[in-house]
Amino acid sequence: MEIKKLTSFKPDELGDFGYTSSFKYEIYREMNDNKLSITLELLPLEAEYHKTYPRDQDDNDRYDRLLPLGYSLGAYKGEELVGVVICEPQEWNNTLYIWDIQVSSEYRRRNIGRALLNIVTENAKKDGFRAIRLETQNYNVPAIRFYNECGFTIDGIDTSFYTNTDMETGEVALFMAKKL
Repeated sequence: MEIKKLTSFKPDELGDFGYTSSFKYEIYREMNDNKLSITLELLPLEAEYHKTYPRDQDDNDRYDRLLPLGYSLGAYKGEELVGVVICEPQEWNNTLYIWDIQVSSEYRRRNIGRALLNIVTENAKKDGFRAIRLETQNYNVPAIRFYNECGFTIDGIDTSFYTNTDMETGEVALFMAKKL
């Protein structure tokens, strides 16, 4: 396995992008005059939750804009691209933002994602970033666990990031960070 800077990438190269989860973090918010409390409780789901992300021209345009910046990486087995991490430097707060991390389904659970994040971390430290940030969803418990294992913690919650009814209808955005 060789990891190197990614110079080109089209989303369909790695197949479907998504996840399956048997759990979710239920978000509870309590607010009164003296306190705001937000709690995340891990709960089992009655049925597995499957999520796929459709790719569109906006994704291709983002990749075309971000790859030349030099912070995105590809994992290769020979000539075959088997994993990517797409990153963007955020100068205003001196962080490196991960837009996407994806490993081809037949290569998952082989530490490719961990290897990609380790090199992203090394590069971010070397370039003087103060943290690495990313966004995931309360249903994506496998990703949350993986990011925790890689040193990320939940730093924020946005209860209306996707829609005005995120809390009532489903997915809530969780923001994670790894301080360097």
